[in-house]
Amino acid sequence: MTKTATPQSSGGDVRLHGISKTYGSFTAVHPLDLTVPAGSFFALLGASGCGKTTTLRMIAGLEDPTTGTVELSGQDVTALPPYKRQVNTVFQNYALFPHLDIYENVAFGLRRRGIKSVKKQVEEMLDLVQLGPMARRKPQQLSGGQQQRVAVARALINHPQVLLLDEPLGALDLKLRRQMQLELKRIQTEVGITFVHVTHDQEEAMTMADTVAVMNGGRVEQLGAPADLYENPATTFVANFLGTSNLIEAEVVEAGGEELLLKAGDAKLRLPAARCSASARTGEKVLAGVRPEKVALKHGDDAGSITEGHNRLPGRIKDASFIGVSTQYVVEVPGLGGELAVYEQNIERDGRLVPGAGIVLHWSPAHTFGLDAAQDIQAGADLDEEAA
Repeated sequence: MTKTATPQSSGGDVRLHGISKTYGSFTAVHPLDLTVPAGSFFALLGASGCGKTTTLRMIAGLEDPTTGTVELSGQDVTALPPYKRQVNTVFQNYALFPHLDIYENVAFGLRRRGIKSVKKQVEEMLDLVQLGPMARRKPQQLSGGQQQRVAVARALINHPQVLLLDEPLGALDLKLRRQMQLELKRIQTEVGITFVHVTHDQEEAMTMADTVAVMNGGRVEQLGAPADLYENPATTFVANFLGTSNLIEAEVVEAGGEELLLKAGDAKLRLPAARCSASARTGEKVLAGVRPEKVALKHGDDAGSITEGHNRLPGRIKDASFIGVSTQYVVEVPGLGGELAVYEQNIERDGRLVPGAGIVLHWSPAHTFGLDAAQDIQAGADLDEEAA
């Protein structure tokens, strides 16, 4: 495949200093500081109304910040109109010109700037998005994913320092959306331009982004690499919004070493002290968290074969759902006042693990994380499927 001649690492960094946005008495974005490194793929992730799109629009110049400044490649652009900023935006609806073919849609920005010889640049860009053979088709003759790639090509041909993507995959079906996640990441890697991507889809953010900022209520709840956010959530919102977490109310009964000993109902659990973001003195409450795929089930008759030193909780299967690659269990645990989720791969299924069966949940203490028990244990749990 012919690659574009756009140089690697041609993106600019984005620095937001104390920017906020209020509409009357409503604060859409509380004052925040954020740095997007040049050449990176950065995602603003959150549910509807969290402030992510407003933040993107302030970077683009489509919204004026109430306070603070926006810098692109070291230049303060806060007062500049959108067309004077080295950014381009791709929206969910793509906004392609229906009367122009794909070639002319991509060439539009160059022609508007008075550039006469556009053939080489347009062909390179169409090759980048793998649409060269479709250059003379109209937008309505393309699939949703192909139209989305045209929109990306039309934006990139102007060589912006930053490409802003506002829910660009939201209109696509699940299978196509997953294909386009990989396509967008490939394109970003090849051109080296800074991508700032707004999405409500956790899988989308974690698949593509180098860094994710999880937003909630107009603030950045946590910022980091996708794997770090998933494995080490700092708040209950992040733990629940990024996938599913089992959060167990517990009391610290021993502290001071590399592991904390917790009491949860009638059970004792161990938690690495380094993975506890809360104060963890003896007698204090914490939330012990573990992801469903880290937990295994043993039928009660086989409890003696559980690995020594594992955390364990006795329970009863309430529900079991076979979903192909795994079976998802809902387990009732006496004394905890709630239900726990377990996702087990369907490798060697135990036919005894059916609703009503007595079981023992077990997992390595290393897979446990600890959070401040003063937080809402359900925060973010009802937002994980919400569309923005």
